[in-house]
Amino acid sequence: MSRNRLAYEQDMPRGANPPRHVGIAGHSEAMTAVHKPDTDRQEATHRIFVRPSVGAAARIIQHNRLRYSNIVIARPVIILVEHGTKILRLGETELTIKAGGAVALSQNQVFDVVNEADENGVYQARWVAFDPELVAAYIPTGGRAIEVGLTIGSPPKSFLDAYDLATEAIANPEGSPEVIALHRIKELLIWLDLCGGHFSLPRPTGFEPRARELLMAKPGYDWTGEKLCRKLGVSPATLRRKLAAEGWSFQSLLTDVRMSVAMQLLQSTDLPILHIAQDVGYESQSRFALRFRARFGFAPSAIRGHKR
Repeated sequence: MSRNRLAYEQDMPRGANPPRHVGIAGHSEAMTAVHKPDTDRQEATHRIFVRPSVGAAARIIQHNRLRYSNIVIARPVIILVEHGTKILRLGETELTIKAGGAVALSQNQVFDVVNEADENGVYQARWVAFDPELVAAYIPTGGRAIEVGLTIGSPPKSFLDAYDLATEAIANPEGSPEVIALHRIKELLIWLDLCGGHFSLPRPTGFEPRARELLMAKPGYDWTGEKLCRKLGVSPATLRRKLAAEGWSFQSLLTDVRMSVAMQLLQSTDLPILHIAQDVGYESQSRFALRFRARFGFAPSAIRGHKR
């Protein structure tokens, strides 16, 4: 099984092998709830925005050094670093993106990631993740296929303007009809192409990504193995066999999905930790914190550096 080690300043204790973590993940019900908060909860000012059939967008803010291993890029994404430095490693390939630069990452890549704060102790980045069907429908204009990643050291102003417009189209559906939103996304894809590349088509995936996608759509749902079997159209024995062949069990995959969504909400929203725990299926904040610490090696509050 693909393994993840995420460290907060130092490495995790030797021998700790939690599962892989999905970084730019599929759209989840918990994330959609952040876009349209419940009336009885505090509205987050720092949010993940999701627009079905278009994409998702958010800003990551960290006040400490975070290091991740085996981070799966679940959607084609363009990341714009605003403060600090991002380093991505895949085999012998290393991509470094400094403040003001951007990187485009194709779907289903697995990276080791380092986010380094600047001299003021801030790492900040924005990301726009694209609906894979829009990427598949895009007709390239001449740039190379991005098999892994493409860095853009100093994006032109028009690229940045297109990035802002695409973000606004995702974040403000009331102000951007779907036809306009799709145009904004395509415009950003064209600018990416003009800057040197276009997203490659996603590679075929195994059974685990299909199961993960379903679980991630509703991380707070009262999932059981039988319910997942019905969604996938397989028997319990087939579910166990196929997941085991890829190094998973139903419970380990469900826990990984819930903790992965919680990770993104901690990074990209101001939601209280209790609300995040509830969004991913935990009524008890203390039980959630125990699961999170067991999964990542530190408390949920460490993600925010005790500042958010």
